[in-house]
Amino acid sequence: MRSFWHRPLGSKLIILLSAAFLVEMLAPWTRVCVATGDVGSRKCGWTTGYEGSDFALYAALFALAILVWELLPILIPRFSMRGWPTAIVTAILGVGLAICTLVKVIEDNEFQTGWAWVGLAIALAVMLIALIRVRYRWGTRGRDSDEAAPAAVPDPGTQPP
Repeated sequence: MRSFWHRPLGSKLIILLSAAFLVEMLAPWTRVCVATGDVGSRKCGWTTGYEGSDFALYAALFALAILVWELLPILIPRFSMRGWPTAIVTAILGVGLAICTLVKVIEDNEFQTGWAWVGLAIALAVMLIALIRVRYRWGTRGRDSDEAAPAAVPDPGTQPP
């Protein structure tokens, strides 16, 4: 667990927000009411974020994939995941999570509770942090190989013209 604390801040936030999204989907996202045979009476209940649209399961799979992808370097320390290609994979998964959550919110739009909007906010936060990581990694993508290569030392016996 010590290697978790050595992860970059963006990675830690993505791990925590993805886990929070999976737990938050257990909350009641919609309130469903069904009319009964009696005049003016109806029965109401709650549905979680996992119920309803199929995009809820896709969003949960994206969140689980993000969680596994970001936990791989912690669980397998020799598995190096640095650089911008890794950040791009996280960003693609984050965009998929946000899109699936948005489609679920749109499809189940009738009787939503505040929990649905909290789930959408968490998904958007994961996507935003992942995209910021791509932007940061893209700016430093050539520096990793430049710093690793030693600089050429000129031969002291030769004089420049």
